[in-house]
Amino acid sequence: MALNYLKKYWYFLLLIFLCCKTTGQGLQVSYREPWGVVQLRYNNNVLINLDNNIGRPLNVESSKFIQKNGTSKVQWSIAGGNRWDNEKKQFSCYFNGVGLTTRYRQVQDTLYLDISLTNSSADVFSGVSICPLALNFGQRPKNFLQSYPYYANNIKAPAVITADMDTYKLVVENQDVSKKVYVGLLEENNTNGTLYRLWTGSHPYVGMQDFDPQSEIRLSPGKTYSFTIALKFCKPGVQLKNIASKTFSSYQKAHPFKIKWPDRRPIGSLFLASYNGNKNSQNPRNWTVTPLKNISLTKGEGIKELRKWLMEYANRSVGYLKKMDAQGMITWDIEGQEFPHPLSYIGSPDLVGKMAPEIESLADEYFAVFRKAGFKTGLCLRPDSVIFKGGWIDHVIVKDPAANLIRKINYARKRWGCTIFYVDSNVDPQTGLPMDYTVFKKVSEKFPDVLLIPEHESALYYGYTAPYEEMRSGAVLVKEDVKSIYPQAFWVLNVADGLKGSEKDDLRNLINCLNEGNILLFRAWFNDEPTNNLIKKAMNMSRH
Repeated sequence: MALNYLKKYWYFLLLIFLCCKTTGQGLQVSYREPWGVVQLRYNNNVLINLDNNIGRPLNVESSKFIQKNGTSKVQWSIAGGNRWDNEKKQFSCYFNGVGLTTRYRQVQDTLYLDISLTNSSADVFSGVSICPLALNFGQRPKNFLQSYPYYANNIKAPAVITADMDTYKLVVENQDVSKKVYVGLLEENNTNGTLYRLWTGSHPYVGMQDFDPQSEIRLSPGKTYSFTIALKFCKPGVQLKNIASKTFSSYQKAHPFKIKWPDRRPIGSLFLASYNGNKNSQNPRNWTVTPLKNISLTKGEGIKELRKWLMEYANRSVGYLKKMDAQGMITWDIEGQEFPHPLSYIGSPDLVGKMAPEIESLADEYFAVFRKAGFKTGLCLRPDSVIFKGGWIDHVIVKDPAANLIRKINYARKRWGCTIFYVDSNVDPQTGLPMDYTVFKKVSEKFPDVLLIPEHESALYYGYTAPYEEMRSGAVLVKEDVKSIYPQAFWVLNVADGLKGSEKDDLRNLINCLNEGNILLFRAWFNDEPTNNLIKKAMNMSRH
């Protein structure tokens, strides 16, 4: 009896040991004065070992204060009064009258950094740039570009950054979506992509060009601001939405998915002109729908000739749209293409009469051909305005691009019944980045029954639009970080010139794209084979 009991007891202990061995954590962190973290490894990957000069400890880079007279004061910051509390696993220091504490908490394969900033100065503390740790990956993450910084701040996208390694994945995140401080990974110069600073803060790092002032914290004297950074280690195949599920769920609640466009059939693209650098007085808008003839297309018999070929083009395109079971079309250049790229797409349907008077009397009949055939109609818009300079134009920014787009959409809806809009050049002129998502949020709320297809996008665009992408650039499926926020997200994928040559691979990509709920964009003014035939095959084989 006693022997059997001992056998069962040791067998029980062995099971516990094997279970712990199998499911045990791979993250190992060691602490010691004066910096706290002295070693950090995940499985066999040593990311920090200060004794062997691998990685680096905390570094406070710079800070900003708002003085009593309202002026800003930016300072280089050096941490002083360093103290390590081994029982609390907490590092403390001071800089420029601000107290900084970082408490480390490990939960299985996640290391949490609870960071607190206390303003002991007489000024308002605006923000700081901090690198709590520097990690030596040994190689550049597979999803990172050379010298390119990766960061987010819960404003335009969740503060979630992923580094994909061969044998593991590291996710850095700020789980509290109400906190707008930045988190990211910055490649250290001259380290061949091996050393990355874990960066956080509410003040730009040196050389940062697109800092968002919404991240500044404005901390009054005597007040404390706290936030938490999580470093999550996992196997490389784990989906991001499962790793950072809490962050993405909270973010979606704060920014709900609003787009309503159930029709996912293809859309045809149409071009009436093409700037070729050979503009002439007979055809100043470079119309290509009509054969070149020695006749002016801007008056009399020339306009009749233009109408003949424009209607032939429209009816021919209707045939291809029907063949492809398309939902509708987008005409990119109803104003013609009188001016060179990047001026060629005017995106102002209300200016047709001024910019292309020869087609002003024909445009209504042109769009009517498609509507009568049962197709939705669409146009290319731009959020800017056009100013005229003699025989030239300039695209100029406007104070309220949302209001500008609303005005143009209202015009096109009333005149031609347009409900599909490709939005060209939606770039913030100051940062060179996509315009703030709120531009499209306002437009979508004004016209919930239209499909907006912006040329450029950030994550939050997908809550209100179906952004444009091109298969020839390698795009097939919506990015993982976007789908983690919006599982329903979809885009409009231009298939033109995107086939790679292997019918099996091309067909598989198209089917996967359609199964995800995306819309394919194809050239509809001619029989574009083999592209259109593959699209039809994919449509027949997909679930949608």
